[in-house]
Amino acid sequence: MKNNLQFYRCILEAGQVVFSGRPSLLSSVCGSGVVVTLWDRIKRSGGMAHCIFPERRLQQRPTNYHADIAIPLLIREFLNRTNYAFGLEAQIFGGGSLREVSLNTASKTVKAARRILRKFNIPVTSEDTGGGVGRKIIFNTFSGDVIVLKTKKIRLTDWAPDYKIACYI
Repeated sequence: MKNNLQFYRCILEAGQVVFSGRPSLLSSVCGSGVVVTLWDRIKRSGGMAHCIFPERRLQQRPTNYHADIAIPLLIREFLNRTNYAFGLEAQIFGGGSLREVSLNTASKTVKAARRILRKFNIPVTSEDTGGGVGRKIIFNTFSGDVIVLKTKKIRLTDWAPDYKIACYI
């Protein structure tokens, strides 16, 4: 039997958040940054947030670069579009320390992501964090599957320059 699903494609950069109610392949490339995927196994929809800081400081402007802003935004987007949170599951990727750069911030951002997801009672079904390499991630919002390529070459052009599309909430 032939599969007639048409997938939309989107590459997220740091500070971007996206939700897709349609079958999509969401991609991101991170070094010390952290990528969180959310998947609704019942409605077969998904989203991704790419953040690089754990939380904003009091005097900082709130941006999606901060986990305490980006992850709740993604969760709210699910709630706004699906009217429930039952069936959500998360995966966390990144937080690597390339050449000992940003180890402290990366570790704090991973911990912040875990804490935020726990606060919203969203289980983390998979995690691939830390270490000395970057990650290239493809998330299938229809199946919930994720492909992670660990690499020391994290430039976007090594990856998929043919479908760089601006997409975010």
